[in-house]
Amino acid sequence: MKKNSWMILLFLLGFSILVYPHIAQWINDYLQKEQVHQFRTELEEKSLEEIEQLMEKAQQCNEKIYYDHNGFRDPFGDNEEKLHQFQECLGIHDETMFGAIEIPKLKLVVPIYLGATDDILSKGIGQVEGSSIPIGGEGTHTVLAGHRGMGTKEMFRNIDELNEGDFFYIHTMNESLTYQVYKQQIIYPDETDSLEIEEKQDLATLLTCHPYRHNYQRLLIHGERAN
Repeated sequence: MKKNSWMILLFLLGFSILVYPHIAQWINDYLQKEQVHQFRTELEEKSLEEIEQLMEKAQQCNEKIYYDHNGFRDPFGDNEEKLHQFQECLGIHDETMFGAIEIPKLKLVVPIYLGATDDILSKGIGQVEGSSIPIGGEGTHTVLAGHRGMGTKEMFRNIDELNEGDFFYIHTMNESLTYQVYKQQIIYPDETDSLEIEEKQDLATLLTCHPYRHNYQRLLIHGERAN
């Protein structure tokens, strides 16, 4: 009897270890989707004028980025200085959610924050300092970074499954932007030419560490505006 009890206990322990990551990931995915839902609910309480003013500020910030572009800092390095510049430009804080990214192929919906510090990347997707604020428009190129191996948080773990022709969406405060994947690329952290802003182009690039569970390269998913 005692032997059977130990066998049952060991079975339950093994089963718990096996299913825990899946359950924890499901919970985290659910909580992130709830954050996005709460974000949209709070937007409904804001006046149209307030949202338009913030979008106008963001557009002005993007114009400054376009003309005073000083290059990127790797999102998995120290970006505190540039982050403060973005916050001052828009008058928001780093805990303020700015939008959401949706990738239907991966069934993924994750909050977007401005900046790509360790704190931001631990709770969502971060806009890389030196790239455009994700509101779209000609002469913009937003680069969105996310971790790939955060245990029970999916983030950008599976973006390598995105291929040419696939779509992802950036939901801002006043519209949804559709981007179509046109290229997948692997680079080293200092190879940033493909992340530059291009005149009259509306681009968005998803960025994460590569290979999975390592960080000596970067995986890029390049998208161009489709709507």
